[in-house]
Amino acid sequence: MASEVVCGLIFRLLLPICLAVACAFRYNGLSFVYLIYLLLIPLFSEPTKATMQGHTGRLLKSLCFISFSFLLLHIIFHITLASLEAQHHTAASYNCSTWEKTFRQIGFESLKGADVGNGIRVFVPDIGMFIASLTIWLVCRNIVQKPVGEEAAQYNPEFENEESAGGEKIDSEEALVYEEDLDEGDGVDGRLEESTKLKLFRRLASVASKLKEFIGNMITTAGKVVVTILLGSSGMMLPSLTSSVYFFVFLGLCTWWSWCRTFDPLLFSCLCVLLAIFTAGHLIGLYLYQFQFFQEAVPPDDYYARLFGIKSVIQIDCSSTWKIIANPDLSWYHHANPILLLVMYYTLATLIRIWLQEPLVQDERTKEEDRALACSPVPITAERRRSLWYATHYPTDERKLLSMTQDDYKPSDGLLVTVNGNPVDYHTIHPSLPLENGPAKADLYSTPQYRWEPPEDSSEKKEEEEEEREEFEEERSHEEKRSVKVHAMVSVFQFIMKQSYICALIAMMAWSITYHSWLTFVLLIWSCTLWMIRNRRKYAMISSPFMVIYGNLLLVLQYIWSFELPEIKKVPGFLEKKEPGELASKILFTITFWLLLRQHLTEQKALQEKEALLSEVKIGSQEDEEKDDDQDVHVDGEAPEKEDEEMTKEEKQELEEEEEEEDDQDVMKVLGNLVVALFIKYWIYVCGGMFFFVSFEGKIVMYKIIYMVLFLFCVALYQVHYEWWRRILKYFWMSVVIYTMLVLIFIYTYQFENFPGLWQNMTGLKKEKLEDLGLKQFTVAELFTRIFIPTSFLLVCILHLHYFHDRFLELTDLKSIPSKEDSTIYRLAHPEGSLPDLAMMNLTTTLEASEAKQLAGPEEEKPGGCLAKAKKGELSRDSEDEEEEEDEEEETSDLRNKWHLVMDRLTVLLLKFLECFHRLQTFLWWVLELHVIKVVSSYIIWVSVKEVSLFNYVFLISWAFALPYAKLRRLASSVCTVWTCVIIVCKMLYQLQTIKPENFSVNCSLPNENQTNIPLHQLNKSLLYSAPIDPTEWVGLRKSAPLLVYLRNNLLMLAILAFEVTIYRHQEYYRGRNNLTAPVSKTIFHDITRLHLDDGLVNCAKYFINYFFYKFGLETCFLMSVNVIGQRMDFYAMIHACWLIAVLYRRRRKAIAEIWPKYCCFLACILSFQYLICIGFPPAPCRDYPWRFKGASFNDNIVKWLYFPDFIVRPNPVFLVCKWGPGTQLALCPGAARSHPRPRCALPSQESRSPRICISISTTHPRCPLFAP
Repeated sequence: MASEVVCGLIFRLLLPICLAVACAFRYNGLSFVYLIYLLLIPLFSEPTKATMQGHTGRLLKSLCFISFSFLLLHIIFHITLASLEAQHHTAASYNCSTWEKTFRQIGFESLKGADVGNGIRVFVPDIGMFIASLTIWLVCRNIVQKPVGEEAAQYNPEFENEESAGGEKIDSEEALVYEEDLDEGDGVDGRLEESTKLKLFRRLASVASKLKEFIGNMITTAGKVVVTILLGSSGMMLPSLTSSVYFFVFLGLCTWWSWCRTFDPLLFSCLCVLLAIFTAGHLIGLYLYQFQFFQEAVPPDDYYARLFGIKSVIQIDCSSTWKIIANPDLSWYHHANPILLLVMYYTLATLIRIWLQEPLVQDERTKEEDRALACSPVPITAERRRSLWYATHYPTDERKLLSMTQDDYKPSDGLLVTVNGNPVDYHTIHPSLPLENGPAKADLYSTPQYRWEPPEDSSEKKEEEEEEREEFEEERSHEEKRSVKVHAMVSVFQFIMKQSYICALIAMMAWSITYHSWLTFVLLIWSCTLWMIRNRRKYAMISSPFMVIYGNLLLVLQYIWSFELPEIKKVPGFLEKKEPGELASKILFTITFWLLLRQHLTEQKALQEKEALLSEVKIGSQEDEEKDDDQDVHVDGEAPEKEDEEMTKEEKQELEEEEEEEDDQDVMKVLGNLVVALFIKYWIYVCGGMFFFVSFEGKIVMYKIIYMVLFLFCVALYQVHYEWWRRILKYFWMSVVIYTMLVLIFIYTYQFENFPGLWQNMTGLKKEKLEDLGLKQFTVAELFTRIFIPTSFLLVCILHLHYFHDRFLELTDLKSIPSKEDSTIYRLAHPEGSLPDLAMMNLTTTLEASEAKQLAGPEEEKPGGCLAKAKKGELSRDSEDEEEEEDEEEETSDLRNKWHLVMDRLTVLLLKFLECFHRLQTFLWWVLELHVIKVVSSYIIWVSVKEVSLFNYVFLISWAFALPYAKLRRLASSVCTVWTCVIIVCKMLYQLQTIKPENFSVNCSLPNENQTNIPLHQLNKSLLYSAPIDPTEWVGLRKSAPLLVYLRNNLLMLAILAFEVTIYRHQEYYRGRNNLTAPVSKTIFHDITRLHLDDGLVNCAKYFINYFFYKFGLETCFLMSVNVIGQRMDFYAMIHACWLIAVLYRRRRKAIAEIWPKYCCFLACILSFQYLICIGFPPAPCRDYPWRFKGASFNDNIVKWLYFPDFIVRPNPVFLVCKWGPGTQLALCPGAARSHPRPRCALPSQESRSPRICISISTTHPRCPLFAP
């Protein structure tokens, strides 16, 4: 077996490589002979004992003789040429003469003046082929003609040595003893060396056999697929009239397959034969065209040479004819085309050879199987059937490999080894018997056939049958596992095929985007239209035949325009010359159309079969009912009862299988529902992220700004009016989809040559303004990016609109909130309601039901007591089988119960974790609800102070008055949201190319010495004279290269404002769903009261977290005011000190409470006024402030202390942040007092100067404690 594998690999792999190298390195008549041999090799059988004495042996012998003859002719030619040159009988113009051309094209080249490399190139093919062919012939002859007795005795320990046994039969034990006696004479070292060599040889043989088996199985099983792929690759590699045969056959086969048509084996084999002949002729023609004679007859630039795709790989130079010159005008696919043709020819020839041998082999196999079955007088067991099947269905080499490698396999005692029906006698076998070549003849040394004889001992027979039964059961279990895996893979593949319409629609869009033309524009509109339809799968299936026809039409047109013919002119906007790689990508796109059409027709066929089956079932059920009405019901008898018992067992098995399938389906449903719920809840965030991706990718243009306007409108409306937002959300997504389609159409059509001029004439806009709109002609890579991103955004929006939008609206409806019952997490995580308890409850219910059946059983059996006695004997016979089945069921049920207990415990732990997580989540939402207003206001003020401009003045003034007056906070949030959207749009518009700041910038001239007293070095630092003044910077606009960084603060502000309103609505939804009310006290820990203050450090800390600002908020505000005064130390700090003195002067808390709103109003007004001072006057008029005029006695320190606006010493806006801290605390101080209800016993004390405030810590507390602050 191993010898045949080695010979096969040498013959199929090594010899073709040597011949191909000999043909590629030299182009003449001698190498053409090697090409003929290269084409003949796949048509011949592999070297075996029979074939080496037939056609295969003669092929190798002739190759040895031909290569040796060529070598002798080379020697004779060069000796003759050298003698003629020595006698000066050769002319000076010998090169490229008629004789020289003739001899050179035959294969005899003159090496006068040649270098070493070219000299070797001329001789090495013949020398190498002679050595290779001779070596291969000798190796194959010596290996395959090795005596069978030696090989069997060496590699198959199961064979019986009849010569040593004297013709007597030896059982297995005697054979082992005999072998041990023989081995005792040898040394231990010899046995070890023999065993290691044997193992190594077995491994090499198994690897070689597996490789050969893999290649053979791939060609035989997937031969049609491989041939189809090679046809397509060969056809599109070099488009021409010759290659069009392969391409059109490829299109025809794929289209025929997509229409769910089957291939007739005879027609397909005839087609392969014709293609093999055509491919061989194509290869011969390409090789012959490399001769100088044919290139002179038909030049490479000739029309017909280009039409038929014939290219000159080499060029001839008459000054040095021995030199091979590669054609520099060829691309990689010109060189890959002959290689691909050769691979395709070898595949076709191999398939043809296998098909020619297959009917004969099948006839031999059927004969062997019949003979084996006829020779077995005992009943054939399952193991014996499998062994006979292996012996008849596996080829010879694999059966030998099984006999060599399976050491642990020991046949039964009744096994006889026969060859062709006769016992093996190695003395009578002669290795030199003449055998004819061909698969139909029987090989004398073929694999032995196994004849089964009945063993004498019946006990051994039973043991063998039991072992065979166990092995059969194990193999059946393995087969079931494999079938489960295959079923899973099939189900996955079916799911992918059902979603093939998505791949087809994406392929249409990708095709249109990648290859820009009017023909592909149809695909873009087609796919977008199907995406917009709700039942897109149905209409995609309906239109799949038209997709296939249109795709094939595009492929054919592109193939014709890919010919290397300048006579085929380019059609602008429709067809252009492309490389073969682009044709390959288009074929990949078309594959999705073929798959979709096949899936459509398959589903239609399945539906028709289902309808026909249902109609048959209806008719059959009616007939059964009529028969049942005519027949009487059987009461007595044994057969119906046995049938009932069998049916009950089958029903139990079916019910168990159905339950397992239902469990798997339930798990898949739960996972699917979980994924869908996540998509419903969070897919809208993906859509929002795509808005940013579309708007900020690349250069800012007008259509991207419109995308951002749509997004900002959606966010602003969500923050301002929630119900209006929900009403228009569907129409909003529809408008986004329509707008995206318009963007795709405009950008796509603008890429055609005549459209830029058409747009300029229609709109009257210049090219620069059209580019700002987004209409620009891009390169292929840029166009793909510009179209692919809006296309992806379109798909995302359509998916949300069709699949998630309606359920998202149901989920976010605050008016009709479904009341939540007891949570599953809390109920199941509780010890009384855990999953094991529920399982036990189900178990008790099932036990009760079974007991009830048992109690009801005897009453039902009373009329049939005689029948029970009659059946008692038969039941005793089947009792053993039933007990075994019950034991197996108990074992499996125990395992299942243990596994269920483990899963239930893990589920309980998971539910407890979810419970803790849910509580933590609720706590965090409550903390955010309490303190989100501080985060929002602080961030907005920080952004306003960081970027001082007129735009940001609205933010500061809104929150300066919103914090002390709580009624204005919602209005402030809405105003800031809308104003942020306006600022973002203005900043994006300012980035357009048409807006150039240098057109309206102002250059202020320096004042004379008579106009100012300021030194020159200070004037150069002034904002007026340091650089040209852009008036828009005072407003808050400027050019910025990374726009996303420039808009970062505004976008974060918008996100925080949206998050704030989301928190409030989430809490409203949560309380409405759980039937809760908002807590009266705005405290973090609701269960902490005054009684817990002295109950440990943790409760004390919780208490002060709740009520610290209420207790000590006034003192904290005073300390913060003192801190501001110390930090600023200017005129406004003095004003703050005066206010602080006035507040402290009132001393009593009641009096301070009366003046507190006025103090907060003062802080808001002075904060707004100081920010206005930081903005200052616009610098564009080039007018300085009066305190910088000549004669003014103001220096920098005075301006800084007075906090005056100035262009040289600008006011520091950080001081406003220092003021904002105490301002926030002062504004929240009254709110803290209002957050806790004052009890009626809170009366002013006459003994103290300030009133004592009574705080009701707990409404259930009997007493009202007083706290003196």
